[in-house]
Amino acid sequence: MPLSAPLPRSLGGKTLPPWVADAAVLLLVAACMFWGLGRPPIRDNNEALYADIAMAMSQGGGWLIPHLNGVPYIEKPPLLYWLMALSFKAFGVGAWQARLPDALAAWAASLGCILLGRRLDAPLAGRAAALMAGTSLGWVEIGRTILFDPLMSLGWLAALALVVLAEQRESRALMRWAMLPLGLAVMTKGPEALVLLGLVGLVQLLLSPGPLPRARMLRLFLDPWAIVLFLLVALPWQLLAAWHQSGFAWFFWVNETIDRFLGTRIPEDFHHGPWWYYLPKLLIGTFQWTGPMAALALCTRRAGASPAARSAVWARNASLGLLLFFSASSDKGAYYLLPVVVLLAWWAGQRLQQAVDEGRIATARGWIAAGCLLFGLAAAGLWLAIATVPEVRLMALRSGLPRPQCALLPWLSLSLLAISLLAALLLRSGLLEAGLLVFGLSGMAMSLFATELAVAKTPDTSQQHVAQVLHAMFPRGVHMYSWQTFEDQDASLLFYGLRPLRVIDSKSSDLWFGCRHAAGPSPCVGTATVRDAMRAGRPLAVWVARDRLASFLGTGLAVGMRPLGFRDSIVFVRRGSAP
Repeated sequence: MPLSAPLPRSLGGKTLPPWVADAAVLLLVAACMFWGLGRPPIRDNNEALYADIAMAMSQGGGWLIPHLNGVPYIEKPPLLYWLMALSFKAFGVGAWQARLPDALAAWAASLGCILLGRRLDAPLAGRAAALMAGTSLGWVEIGRTILFDPLMSLGWLAALALVVLAEQRESRALMRWAMLPLGLAVMTKGPEALVLLGLVGLVQLLLSPGPLPRARMLRLFLDPWAIVLFLLVALPWQLLAAWHQSGFAWFFWVNETIDRFLGTRIPEDFHHGPWWYYLPKLLIGTFQWTGPMAALALCTRRAGASPAARSAVWARNASLGLLLFFSASSDKGAYYLLPVVVLLAWWAGQRLQQAVDEGRIATARGWIAAGCLLFGLAAAGLWLAIATVPEVRLMALRSGLPRPQCALLPWLSLSLLAISLLAALLLRSGLLEAGLLVFGLSGMAMSLFATELAVAKTPDTSQQHVAQVLHAMFPRGVHMYSWQTFEDQDASLLFYGLRPLRVIDSKSSDLWFGCRHAAGPSPCVGTATVRDAMRAGRPLAVWVARDRLASFLGTGLAVGMRPLGFRDSIVFVRRGSAP
């Protein structure tokens, strides 16, 4: 079927012009990614850590060795920090500016699906994959968060797409081009990207050799110039960092890569889980599209031998490879599977293209409509359970859902039900692309609700309000301390101007390396430093988590200080006196 030809009415029903359909998908994905991007403040977790590093770079800090809270932080390469720093320089410092590089990367992945679909003469596959991935709940929520994974996923998926094209055409040029985005993926999150692509290539080589004999495929994968290009992109920063920063080689190449996978990293700072940990996470990742994807799996036959069908085999094998790899790792995180969302979307999009090409789209539309309707009914059922079953409502409130947002659940559920019903009707009426686009609005609805929820939970997730109070009390500055904690609880104090944040008797894993290799004053201090500041009459404040209050009071540091109560913390302040 020609690239620009509309689908015959007997197969796909009425369709939009290709450029209109592509633009509509990209516009909808952009709305999911960028609408209200800066409304939730920077959170007390990875967001605050990474934003502080980028802010330091943009305000005159060094760009070679990332610094967190004034000390070296080399857990990850600097590409994301560099992009955030450039965003700060271009647009000013703020929450949306910090999240912009990741959101752009997540949006660009949908653009990549469309371009790949055109290249493989499977435009519907690319468009459907772009829509499914770009509006899936897991992809949208992680794409709107400051993490390495959205940017790494974009580079890794681009490299994989070019490798697929290189294998199909036995093109060394395409294999060499693939090394550029792969190198950038390594510059985002480290050697993991290379290991994962190597694993996928090995799986493909062993299980699905395709049109090329294995020996020729292996020679293509190991093209010397491709390896050189990869090293030219990925290696210079690592060598320079190892030259300039003592301890880099062991910490970055061994401790952060090999030991993290084995569960022996020092210090331990990761999540554990059972072997099936990622199965429910994957369902959340694809979320509303799980039903339509399952429907496409049930109503279509095994893929043929076309280039697009071959790419779907790569996507399937890559998904399995990544799932098994991360399940075997001791370090677990839901966002590690982010590329799998796009891979599954591509596989499902190709199944949809196959149904059109084989003249079975009428049956497929019915199955997809059922999958959409099932999601809408499930959303309505959840609301009814919360509204009518006291135990379920209590469980929702205990999970951290604020009452105002709990009251919004009926509207969210009704909107998802209405979207699903309309999408099912359009699909049953033969309007395939219009039905899919309408169902994609469910991603927008859930993104808006998640944004409102994040804003409502600000007192639990960010210290923005604490910083505002302290800035009002100490307009000329204050010596800011934190009692033992740092990441996940009070790190956003840095982003909101309370820098440096000195950590008393630090138990921070993120500052572990930096405080041991600090070239200047370390933010990791003891109680003696606070007492010296008191004797010098300096204005100071100590942030104390409520669950650590007893141990802080036991030091006697609170004597003569005024406590200010906040949601999960008490800040002890002392205005200071002239020496």
